[in-house]
Amino acid sequence: MIRAALAVCLTMSPAVAGDIAFVTSQNAGSVSIVDLDAGRVRATVPIPGAPAPVAYDPASGRAYVIAAETGELTVLDTQGTVLHRAALGEGSFGLALDARAGRLFVADWYSARLRCLTLAGAELWSVPTGRAPAGVALSGDGQVVVTADRDDDRLSAFDAADGRALWTAPTGSHPYAVVFHGGRFWTTDVQSNSLTVVAADGGAVLGRVATGDHPYGVAFAADKGFVTDQYAATVTVFDPVALTPGGTIDVGDYPEGIAALSDGRRVALANWDVDRLTIIDAVAETVTAEIAVPSGPRSFGLFVGPEPTR
Repeated sequence: MIRAALAVCLTMSPAVAGDIAFVTSQNAGSVSIVDLDAGRVRATVPIPGAPAPVAYDPASGRAYVIAAETGELTVLDTQGTVLHRAALGEGSFGLALDARAGRLFVADWYSARLRCLTLAGAELWSVPTGRAPAGVALSGDGQVVVTADRDDDRLSAFDAADGRALWTAPTGSHPYAVVFHGGRFWTTDVQSNSLTVVAADGGAVLGRVATGDHPYGVAFAADKGFVTDQYAATVTVFDPVALTPGGTIDVGDYPEGIAALSDGRRVALANWDVDRLTIIDAVAETVTAEIAVPSGPRSFGLFVGPEPTR
């Protein structure tokens, strides 16, 4: 595939007022805060150690970022001020935020554990998962937290309050990202080119959706699902009710993290290989903007949301 040069906006349709994105650039060792109204990078914060996972809380205006190589947690505000740092240990990776309860859930890749932490990084509990847990997701009611256990081809679910094991569910090969939507957990099966759908209540496998080559992230907007296909340089669009694939959208090399904007009509995704943030109109299924960011953007997690009103 042809590597595109650093992109600036193609056609800037106005974003919902105040929407921002925290783009983790693993190669550059930085996090960029992107103003989606203006279509530009507001601030870039150096974070050594290959930052990749991120979780943003729009209510507080704080983003939680983990450096994949060191496991250090960094907390940022919407202007790029570093508010706190905490050493979580090497292997800390997947990240889910429960802002209402004041806790973080972090997967420990090397030790095969899920840890529940305070927002400052102090451990509340820790439980074993399957091998190489990657993504972490929390149910909408905050009661169930799951890990995508890559090397055991399964999801593992736990009681978010105390870590009690609830169920496991088989997936395709190498599940990676996982999100909660519509009473279900959805996980990308990287080596099966599929998306597995699991009921949050009980862990029944409800179906699978075919994707493009090496699916990575998944998001929902405009009553549709969107999956980034790393090797295909596309986004697969699917029907989340019928669980059938629709069309694809060309987005450039190596799309990774993807998340919905606050209007529910657009999604933003990070393109690792061409160093840009891409905005898609979910209704029209077209690319509306491309914004240059530092090298190697990943944004693994919920990285987009409105800026809090002051």
